[in-house]
Amino acid sequence: MNPQALAIILSIVFLISVLLLLRFYFLPEKYAVIWLVAAAVSVVLSFFPQILAAVADFFGIAQPINLLFFSAFFVVLLLLMQLSLELARTRDELRRVVQRVAVDLEEKAQREPSEPRKHDESGDPK
Repeated sequence: MNPQALAIILSIVFLISVLLLLRFYFLPEKYAVIWLVAAAVSVVLSFFPQILAAVADFFGIAQPINLLFFSAFFVVLLLLMQLSLELARTRDELRRVVQRVAVDLEEKAQREPSEPRKHDESGDPK
């Protein structure tokens, strides 16, 4: 099989996979744009590999595949930064919620009179 035909088939499968993940709500909308762009770029570059070669020549990169790997590495770093920021926001939100629940439970415990603990015949609390 021709390498370009394989690239075309795999990029179309990638695009269809992203669309199906969006359709069935497995992929959140906030990540949809970047995955749709990645899938569309992979389809375009698989149909027209000379675009990658022209861009690599423009930047003075000897092999177009090196440009592709560098670009993919940069995109992965951006995704990692986005996920790290989201994790930090989620952690802070969780901390606020836990503190709020703890305060609510403490207020509830102070409002309700404590009931004396019942003991069975052996003296052990129930």
